[in-house]
Amino acid sequence: MKRMLTAAALFATVSVAAACAPAPPAAPDTAAMIAAATALDEQFVTAYNAGDGAALAALYADSEDTVSFAPDSMMSRGITAIRADTAKMVATPGMKLELTESHHIALTDAVLTWGLWTMTMPGPDGAMMTMEGRFSDVKAERNGKWVYLVDHASMPMPPAPPEGGGQ
Repeated sequence: MKRMLTAAALFATVSVAAACAPAPPAAPDTAAMIAAATALDEQFVTAYNAGDGAALAALYADSEDTVSFAPDSMMSRGITAIRADTAKMVATPGMKLELTESHHIALTDAVLTWGLWTMTMPGPDGAMMTMEGRFSDVKAERNGKWVYLVDHASMPMPPAPPEGGGQ
């Protein structure tokens, strides 16, 4: 009888403890996160193609820890520097950006994205030229809005000239 009462008391204690324990955190909705990341990329392309540097800068986290590595600069750290760089980035009229390939990985609270881009723009002689590059970034929701935390775009180095000057 004593064992039964002890077992019942132990069962009751474990049951109450389990009922009072916090629920495990909900798994992130990865499909919604990737949809939000994709929408942010679409907003980036739209603002870029419209030549709207202020709209581009608004897509970045309003933090001095935010970093952008644009193809034409070494690094912009902080939202103030990013605002200045996005204004310069879209200063040439007639530029068109297209993301040609994108891949996403949803993490607990951020999305990693990488892919390829193509840009057409007027060259020095006025004729349109095309550049191709790659990108990677980290996006997350901050203050109810999806933003870039880290943004990196680059172009591959041109191939080395053949030895002997091509002769």
